[in-house]
Amino acid sequence: MIHFFQGYTGLNLFNGITQNLALLSIIILAPLLSIPLRQEGIIDGVVTMFEKRNDDEQKTFYGTSGFMLSLAPILNMGALRIVHGFLKDIKIQPKMLSQAYYSGFTPSIIWSPFFASVGIVLFTLEMSYLNYMPIGIIFAVIQILIGFFILRPRKRDDEIPEKISLKEDNQNKNFVLLLVFVVSLLMLLVLQEAIIDQPMLTLVCMNCIIIPVVWAVIRQKWGRIKEVFLPYKKQVANGINMEIAIFLSAGLFGNALVNTRIVDVVGAILVWSSQISIFLLFLLILLLVTIMALFGMHQIIVVPIILTLLLSTDIQVSAMAIAFMCTFAWMLSSAISPLNALNIIISNCVRNDGWTVAYRWNGKYFFAVTLCAFIYVYIIDVL
Repeated sequence: MIHFFQGYTGLNLFNGITQNLALLSIIILAPLLSIPLRQEGIIDGVVTMFEKRNDDEQKTFYGTSGFMLSLAPILNMGALRIVHGFLKDIKIQPKMLSQAYYSGFTPSIIWSPFFASVGIVLFTLEMSYLNYMPIGIIFAVIQILIGFFILRPRKRDDEIPEKISLKEDNQNKNFVLLLVFVVSLLMLLVLQEAIIDQPMLTLVCMNCIIIPVVWAVIRQKWGRIKEVFLPYKKQVANGINMEIAIFLSAGLFGNALVNTRIVDVVGAILVWSSQISIFLLFLLILLLVTIMALFGMHQIIVVPIILTLLLSTDIQVSAMAIAFMCTFAWMLSSAISPLNALNIIISNCVRNDGWTVAYRWNGKYFFAVTLCAFIYVYIIDVL
């Protein structure tokens, strides 16, 4: 309706429908990367390590957060389902579980090429991932340290250090193997981007298919591939219909809004704020994306519009600063909005409402991270 009221014929609507297909492909294909990890027993080994150390709250928090940190960069939202599927039978306090999930998952939204936040921003800005990677990873490390410092449970006096047995040492090796897998995949993507003249989104989709196939060829386990393919096919057909609908309709809606007067007003406000201070510009971007998310409007609609406005107007802000501001706004709004998938999934996992989980249990964490983000974006723009 918006599109036709603006006097267009409807042909441009097809651009809106198809503009998010690459990101949708990543969401559909990313779970394939878990096949080698599952079949080699690496994930099961890490979960067993948690079960052995469940009496130590600090180790449980660090372990759960670290497990999420390892899987989230490559499995996206599927990491939450996989990790909680393994840990739901272990007795962990809901508050601590939500804190471990947030501190482990949210840093990936800032830097991982498997996330729509990074993919859309870099694609719109026509920026290579290799250039953005240091910016995203450095802040992700800062965010992880803040989470560990603020959210970690206090050490109990009655906890006695346990000796690490040979079996537990093998389980630790599984955790190391998981980290090596993630880092190797990231380095492979960076190398491919430097050699192959293809967008990062295309390379990610290619690796989601190629890596399980290469594993099956090397390990001669084609039968295992067939066993897991049917449940995966059923999950794609029935389990992610909502994600598919959101991504396709979000592109349609965003494409229609771009040519309205509302966007012109927002653009004028952004230009005005950038002339005063980058802090004010960052604050307005955060407020705009977050408020829209609280009303149920997905970031995949709002962020591309903001990026289009920032690129089409005379704003004297570096592209790196714009990229970071938009990815951070995406991360924060998706974490604290009770109508966003991330908040909904974590709230369902810990069986509490989204407001309690995001604000009462993790409010200090997000406040501290946001303060650091303002300092960080100023440093990026100056440099």
